[in-house]
Amino acid sequence: MKTTIIRHANGNEYRVIDGGSYTARMARDIHDVTMADGTVWRVGQPIGWHGTPAAWQLPGTAVA
Repeated sequence: MKTTIIRHANGNEYRVIDGGSYTARMARDIHDVTMADGTVWRVGQPIGWHGTPAAWQLPGTAVA
């Protein structure tokens, strides 16, 4: 599976994950962020991950 990275206008990078996943549900510091392309993503730090935080859209929405 290919890893997709999206970028915020300030240069922050987020790894795209499935919005309905356990990883997304258990992430910490969750908030909505508007990316450089104008799309809104929910971002957070998944438990046990080190490095790049994750971004996802709610189930049923398109993923870039």
